[in-house]
Amino acid sequence: MSPPDPTTDEYGVLKEADDPRPKSEIVSTIARRHPIELEERIDTLADPLIIECASPGWQPDVWPPSDAYPDEDLPPNYTAAGEPRYPAIPCSIEDQAQTLIDAVEAGCATTHLHPRDPADCLGTDDVDLLAEIYDRVFDAVDPITVQHSWQLTADGSIDYVDIAERTLAAADGSNEYIQASIILWPPFDFYPEDYTAKVTEAIDFYRDHEIKPIHKVRSEYNTRKLYRELDRADRLDGEPLCVFHDMGHPFGWPLDQDPWMPIEMIAGLEGTKQRFPEDTVIGVCSGGRNWLPITLEAIVRGVDYVRVGIEDFYWMYPHRDEVIQHNIECVRKVVDLCEILGREVATPAQARDILGVART
Repeated sequence: MSPPDPTTDEYGVLKEADDPRPKSEIVSTIARRHPIELEERIDTLADPLIIECASPGWQPDVWPPSDAYPDEDLPPNYTAAGEPRYPAIPCSIEDQAQTLIDAVEAGCATTHLHPRDPADCLGTDDVDLLAEIYDRVFDAVDPITVQHSWQLTADGSIDYVDIAERTLAAADGSNEYIQASIILWPPFDFYPEDYTAKVTEAIDFYRDHEIKPIHKVRSEYNTRKLYRELDRADRLDGEPLCVFHDMGHPFGWPLDQDPWMPIEMIAGLEGTKQRFPEDTVIGVCSGGRNWLPITLEAIVRGVDYVRVGIEDFYWMYPHRDEVIQHNIECVRKVVDLCEILGREVATPAQARDILGVART
């Protein structure tokens, strides 16, 4: 028989009019020339993803006076001072706890809480209030608690230990309210005095009390600084090290330009993978208007950990002025994206194994 006409089928994989070849010959041709079923698996999405819920956070529930904004450049949905600004924010103790419970039941393995005083719905570092909310959470679910424990000191430095000590004391020495704690690189747009010494003190205290240090970096320069300082202090040997990229924070990578920020994030993540030990847990904590595309890109790139929730989110989409109405909306979107991509969402038990965290 004559070969297939290259102008109509250069591979010979389609049946021609009056084609004399049997089906077995055509499918054999396909198998020889384009055996797509023999392509090797790509394991970028093979590992479970840890999702953190950060709620309720620091954002106000009501609008400030209009002159609080620079040059009175008002948000598109501004109404008046004291009017509702962010309906997603829970204020009562019951609602703050239920928001976290709902998130964990939907797929979050870790939680981050800045408690609100129910009297005025303002954020606070009140450890007793934090404990009261978490006690309600633990009655229903068992997340890993990821908390801040830093505070500036009168001498211009920083302390990571005092709040951690008080949080441990509130649980009679257990780490249940602070199973992991965040170390910032840098805390602001500068480093406080004696920062490396304070971080070294914090790491040693955390390890002695079963608190997992989580290093949050805010630029590629600070990723390198983190590595150098931990290496000099002989503190790179934690099993495993946790390094999270802070995307969209005022002192972190800005997320207001496409396509450059996704490109820079990918480059930065690859740099972190090359710089740190192979078992390092790498995460992305996004915020601001572009949180959803950046979180999706981070998941697609195979990071181990992402953060979602109303602490650092306000608009649901980058291209619409649509305010998030409930924290669970953010969680469900990310969980649904994982399902679409075929990526497993880690349970709290799996997250403990990945992060190396135990509740004492």
